[in-house]
Amino acid sequence: MADLRWWAQETPVGRITVTVGDAGIVRLDLPPGGDPPDLAVVDVDREVAAELDAYLAGELRRFTTPVDLRGVSAEFRRAVLETLLREVAWGETVSYGELAAMAGRPPAARAVGSAMSHNPVAIVVPCHRVLHSDGTLGGYGGGLALKRALLDLERGRPLARLAAGA
Repeated sequence: MADLRWWAQETPVGRITVTVGDAGIVRLDLPPGGDPPDLAVVDVDREVAAELDAYLAGELRRFTTPVDLRGVSAEFRRAVLETLLREVAWGETVSYGELAAMAGRPPAARAVGSAMSHNPVAIVVPCHRVLHSDGTLGGYGGGLALKRALLDLERGRPLARLAAGA
């Protein structure tokens, strides 16, 4: 994974640092944006940048750019992230327990929470769609305001208006 490219992208929710490799998106650091990865070159992937902008504008419902989760070393975490990416669509939510069952380990809701907290490609692998069983938000690496804003975006509320003061 030494051939990485990265850039910092200004978005309605703040600066997001995106890292891509030959096999797809490797990392997406939510605002304020992380440090550039070692061994990476500053080089914007226009297709990925356009998809991120389109998603945050409410115009894209599913990313087509491949996601590279090879860096997620824990097998169950990777399985959970792949299940979430594949099974939970725009505007849908799922509980930690439901996602555990979908990934083949029904009693592993806490392990799903751990997988969400270690998701290297938040937004693209939509961990904001995972909630507590009672419907409350739970946690989110970008903060609960961002999680709420992303869920609202998927319910038809423009993100720009939320970023401006909601």
